[in-house]
Amino acid sequence: MKCYFSLLFLLLATAGMAQLPDLHGVVANEDDEVLAGATIWWQGTTNAVNTGEDGSFQISRPDTTAIIMIQYVGYEAASLEILPEDQDVYITLTGVTVLQEVEVTGEEKGNYISTLGTRYVETISSNELKKAACCNLAESFETNASVDIGMTNAVTGASEVQMLGLRGIYTQLLVENRTAFNGLAQPFALEYIPGTWVESIQISKGASSVANGPQCITGQINTELVKPTTDRPFFINLFGNTLGRMEGNLHLNKVWKPTLSTGLLVHASGQQQEWDRNEDRFLDMPRKKQINTMYRMFYSMGNLEGQFNLHGIMHRQEGGQLSSLENPWRITQNNDRLEGFGKNGIVFNTERYQSLGLIYNAYVHQYDGQYGVRDHTGLQRGAYLNLLYNVEGKTPEHSFAAGASHQVDDIQEDLFGVSFDRKDQISGVFTQYSYGKDMPDCEAPFSLSNNGGIIVGVRADYHQRFGWFITPRVNARLNLDAQTVIRVSAGRGWRSPNFPPDWQSMLFNNWKLQVSERLLPEDAWVFGANLTKSFLMGTRIWSVVLDAFHTRFTNQVVMDMESTHTVIQLYNLDGRSYSNSLLALVNMEFMDGLSGKVAWKYNEVKTTYQGQVASLPMVPLHRVLVSADYATPNEQWRFNLTAQGIGSMRLPTHDGFPPELVVNSPQNSPEYMLLSGQVNWVRGNLDIYLGGENLGNVTQPFPIIDWQNPGSEHFDASRVYAPVIGTRVYMGIRYSL
Repeated sequence: MKCYFSLLFLLLATAGMAQLPDLHGVVANEDDEVLAGATIWWQGTTNAVNTGEDGSFQISRPDTTAIIMIQYVGYEAASLEILPEDQDVYITLTGVTVLQEVEVTGEEKGNYISTLGTRYVETISSNELKKAACCNLAESFETNASVDIGMTNAVTGASEVQMLGLRGIYTQLLVENRTAFNGLAQPFALEYIPGTWVESIQISKGASSVANGPQCITGQINTELVKPTTDRPFFINLFGNTLGRMEGNLHLNKVWKPTLSTGLLVHASGQQQEWDRNEDRFLDMPRKKQINTMYRMFYSMGNLEGQFNLHGIMHRQEGGQLSSLENPWRITQNNDRLEGFGKNGIVFNTERYQSLGLIYNAYVHQYDGQYGVRDHTGLQRGAYLNLLYNVEGKTPEHSFAAGASHQVDDIQEDLFGVSFDRKDQISGVFTQYSYGKDMPDCEAPFSLSNNGGIIVGVRADYHQRFGWFITPRVNARLNLDAQTVIRVSAGRGWRSPNFPPDWQSMLFNNWKLQVSERLLPEDAWVFGANLTKSFLMGTRIWSVVLDAFHTRFTNQVVMDMESTHTVIQLYNLDGRSYSNSLLALVNMEFMDGLSGKVAWKYNEVKTTYQGQVASLPMVPLHRVLVSADYATPNEQWRFNLTAQGIGSMRLPTHDGFPPELVVNSPQNSPEYMLLSGQVNWVRGNLDIYLGGENLGNVTQPFPIIDWQNPGSEHFDASRVYAPVIGTRVYMGIRYSL
């Protein structure tokens, strides 16, 4: 890892700045007819030009991300965010819709952090997702430094995100800015968003907007799905790997008229072969099948716009011992889900951009599971409403938002014959004030009004079981110059404990469960700071991201598997629990078509167990990411190679286990590196890709303790620190019309 640190600090030490070249572009209508005389200018400036007879234009530009405005008689004015690496753009205008499509002469950047937004938000585009298999959301972060993915057990291979060193239950998962897959669906949420459905992902670390609820502690991950108006009318993706995993995706979209469009998204996947490469008589991965469909309808009527979506999921999986054994120990998990969700918005004062919006969701989720001879069943019915009002102040720098939300979840759940029925209702109101220019005037003297920005929000929520909670949050930004921005944030987040689904990993053993007291809401404060800087290295654009976050819990539900052998204890925090997270990231462009990134991350996470402060197990102290991308000049061939270095982590204590069961089990995991790569051949609308995962064939030896006796009290399949599955190769094809 020393070589990674040396490279990182060398890049920081040699940073420089220079003026970016002019932006070139063409403006046309939906029939690809060029528009002569269209007016082009940068938002917030008087720097404007007109398109020539061939629809082309050339305009000088600021040195950072900026908004370009386009106006032409008979068409609505359009706006488009231009990134520092964008050199050529093709802009299409229609009478009612702007298709914000950017065609870059080089490789379009896969993920970026804007220097304009007051909140620290990292965007992952669809281009980044195409660099790996990305069959679902869990596989969409393989080339990302902010989000980690870990396995929760060695039987089902379930994945969970980690941010700031903490479990995914503390990260609020949003789908198109609505809370998604809570309750019974939470352990499977990442598998229920197919990769081809994803248009982009926005990662917001630390304190975020109060408009989406109080549940955000370590941050938010919002997934924007492809839309009928911008997705291809026909798209198909077929995928298969060497372990027998098969997947297919079909998109069908139709714009019926300018005010109505519909789409149908279909996903089907299956894994039916039984694999036991480590010869422990347990399946390395479960047998599974999933049918996942979504119907989308977008409509507009004057100033009113909206969408309605219907989403259905059928998910079956079975794992455990090989079926050829006599009386095998098996796990089954069956999920059926149906939900309808949508949005409606109306703009009723265009001068001050006054608008009112409603986000709604209603769902039913049924779960039936079996762990050996023990049963786990549940039925959840829920609904969510969020009403938002936005208005601009007397000047565009000021804006206000306010709203109210209500969420109800009625869950009937039975675990091992014990009822955990509960009904959660949360009603809340919020208000938020924002100040700041969309783009600082780079030539004006430095001032807080020109270079600064702030978002202050607070919400009050009432939980029918736990009472009132006040959630304040603040985000601030200061642009030191056109290429450099500093951000700070602070805020509170809290969530109601979702027991048992939050701790499903405890079910993969035969230990006793002890809940010693009434579990209270998990409550934490998070503080963060970020520096983002872009610069020219020679004639190429590079960027550096440095951030630091501290999360401190005032209450946390502690899962203790170490104080008493064969007993899992759940209790409220009595002492300290915190995490410190540091990230250094460098994005590099070496030449046309060749780019890369290097990142180092440090996570220190500690919790109090029975009066003793100890490092949280299964969290590596250090992580390193190195990724390289290359595209041929005609972009027909594209290559990606990614290496992830995983540092040592503390493993749960082996006290109480017979020595012969843990003879090869270390107290601290070894360091290891995961290597993956992919090559794409693209011609027109056809994309054929071939890739490999875990190319170094790194696996954890015998990840299940006492696998010979799954009925014993020592059996434990939850201590997974490395992959269970070795090298696998995949191939796929994408085709669209």
